Amino acid sequence: MSMYMKITLLLGIILIAIHPNSYVFAEAPYYTYTSDSQGTIIKTQTGYTPANQINVINGERLEMPEHVFVDDEDYIYISDSSHNKIYILDRNYRFYKELTSEKFTTVQSSFVTDQFIYVVDSSQNKIFLFDKLTHEYVREIGQPDSPIFNEGYSFSPTHIAVDVRGNMYVRSSGSVNGLIMLNREGEFITFFGANPLNVPLLDQVRSFFLTETQQRKLERVFPDVPSNIAIDDKGFIYTVTSSIETNPIKKFNVSGTNYFPDELVATHNMESVWIGKHNNVYSITSEGWIFEYESDGNLLFLFGGSDVNSSRFGLLSRPVSIAANSADELIVVDQGTKRIQTYQSTQFADAVHHAMGAYQAGDYTESKELWEYTMKYNSIFDNAHIGLGDAYLREGDPHRAYEEYFDAQYSEGISEAFWEIRQSWLEDNLNNVFSLLLVVVGVVSTHKFLNRKYRYGPRVRKRISVLKRIKMVDDLLYMFTFLKQPLNGIYEIQDKNRVARRSSTMIFILIAVIFILHHMYTNVLFVPKNEYILYELSIMMLLFVLWLVSNYLICSINDGEGSFTHVYNSTAYALSPIVIIMPLVILFSNGLTLEQSVFYHLPVQGMFIWGAFLLFFTIKDIHNYDVGETITVISKSVFTMLIIGLFLFVLYSLGNQMIEFLYDVVTEVSKRW
Repeated sequence: MSMYMKITLLLGIILIAIHPNSYVFAEAPYYTYTSDSQGTIIKTQTGYTPANQINVINGERLEMPEHVFVDDEDYIYISDSSHNKIYILDRNYRFYKELTSEKFTTVQSSFVTDQFIYVVDSSQNKIFLFDKLTHEYVREIGQPDSPIFNEGYSFSPTHIAVDVRGNMYVRSSGSVNGLIMLNREGEFITFFGANPLNVPLLDQVRSFFLTETQQRKLERVFPDVPSNIAIDDKGFIYTVTSSIETNPIKKFNVSGTNYFPDELVATHNMESVWIGKHNNVYSITSEGWIFEYESDGNLLFLFGGSDVNSSRFGLLSRPVSIAANSADELIVVDQGTKRIQTYQSTQFADAVHHAMGAYQAGDYTESKELWEYTMKYNSIFDNAHIGLGDAYLREGDPHRAYEEYFDAQYSEGISEAFWEIRQSWLEDNLNNVFSLLLVVVGVVSTHKFLNRKYRYGPRVRKRISVLKRIKMVDDLLYMFTFLKQPLNGIYEIQDKNRVARRSSTMIFILIAVIFILHHMYTNVLFVPKNEYILYELSIMMLLFVLWLVSNYLICSINDGEGSFTHVYNSTAYALSPIVIIMPLVILFSNGLTLEQSVFYHLPVQGMFIWGAFLLFFTIKDIHNYDVGETITVISKSVFTMLIIGLFLFVLYSLGNQMIEFLYDVVTEVSKRW
């Protein structure tokens, strides 16, 4: 070893000896993820890296850390139920003070305001108040003197949040009615923020067949109890529930309305929630996964993981609480390892946070520049595209905003930007629109006047009617007659062979083309762009063929009178509303926003109901069934489809295995030849 390397190694050892709690790592021991606007999890740049671990405070090793809280001055309050005290650290994680009292039995958590330190004692079911500056005891709050608690409702506080008026929101173990809201004097006001009751589907079905007496004997189903709470500067109350996966984090206003989306990207076992200085929301699971959301509930970062045996720096064993300071440093209580783990935000996360802060402060120019900076790290970061779109929209540039929203497939933003574009276009072209309408009215009026005078209408219709001599054209135009009089149309198709199979085939081809056009040219607000159009079309065609074959086979053994040709032709014309209505819907959808979505969904739903109605009566009249027999035949046809589909799947799997076997045999023989 050279002298230079020896000196370098010696200096490194000396530095480690001087700073025994310092950790230097090239990269985080986990991947970081985010989600796109569709809720799909994708990998992104690292947002947070492990910074420090604390397991000894003021010479005492942490034994049972329960909770962490950070006040407005970045002082850190760590509750330890074993030592029965609260450790207070300064913003540099150095010991500052500790809060102890003879009144404490089991310190569970704390909440700090400008005046008081609220300490929750879970053994005594009490909340103690101390002066923030002097740490002198002020008073205690126990079980409220209210009829509901006097009659046996449990008051077992574990966590607390306090609003600017001094009202307390208490998380109580077993409180199925939600949080317990108390006024500043500790008097009961109401329950708040309860989770909805989730009754298993089997129990819902079973309840229809049980008497009231039997239902009372069954075990009652209660709502899930929130696990933790938080409050932001605007008074929104946040709850997290570890026992549910769908929408476990909720953001309530004072009236109890949840502002977070139902499709929140989340998971089970979310234990703690904290609100950052940018109104961003942090949560952590018992498995060590840390989630960060922006103020509307969209996922920004997901990272971390469980550390079972390796004791890797930055991974967690059994985390129970999370908080963040003004420098966007995360502080996590890991009860499994009896230590405090901190994380430091990267430049990428800082840019995201500063862009969010600039936008919330109304500085859209700075927000735009910061979002553009984040896109240098990750060009497919949807939150950056959405942030840029928001900035462009507030600057009065809806066209560029639309492009950014479109790149992120963010429907709400696309709708808002398109509304602005449409309004601007109408303002600029309203005179032209009215002029065009006047021209159309003038042309129609002139046509009516000239037609009454010169009678050229019949001659024109006669020349056009020459096209009807073409069988294909005549059969396609028959769609309109069929839709006006479907029962008569079914009769003509069956008894008079009114249409040819090639015309019906053309209708099916038109439906396939319309399916492709629907996915390509319908407004993206209603039909997201799909890369698998042809695959989905092939699946639909397979299902359609299975339906035709299954229905014909079932009808054949159930005394059906229609031939396969009749079934084929009548099915095509029963589906003809798609050919007539859908092109108009595709065209019209491109002028709508999300607020006018009813004008898209209503005709589409009506079209499918109309088609189902025609298909039902087609089967009924072609085979001369009554209504009950038709329903039975349709049910048997669907079951037959499933059987045939299963057979084809098995055949496909065996065929693939046979081909792979033959390929391996041929390959092996060729190598030995």
